[in-house]
Amino acid sequence: MKHPAVAVFILQTAISVTAFVIGYVFAGFEFASNAAVGSCVAIVPQGLFGFWVFRNRGARNARLIAQDLFTGEGLKLGITAILFALVCTNFNQLEIFAVLVGFVATVLVGQLSIPFLLGGTRKY
Repeated sequence: MKHPAVAVFILQTAISVTAFVIGYVFAGFEFASNAAVGSCVAIVPQGLFGFWVFRNRGARNARLIAQDLFTGEGLKLGITAILFALVCTNFNQLEIFAVLVGFVATVLVGQLSIPFLLGGTRKY
């Protein structure tokens, strides 16, 4: 079975490319590039989180997995804040709305896709 984080990373990258193309067609290159930057701000921390959390598997590692989950979430939030700070301070022609559109779209698709990528919901 391939790593679950890889599937989410691929899907979020596809959403980033789609957001860029749609933004370019309807609003121009500047909006599209800002939306792509926002998508990258979402993809990088989510990818690191996924690889951090899914490092260990198995019932014997349950305590370690729980620790990795909390540590990974803290790292994800911290890296997201740092990336937003870097984007806001280093981009001259920043459209914050476009950055947020790319970020929110990527995060939502990533979070909503996880149950489907992991096999859906179970019915008992």
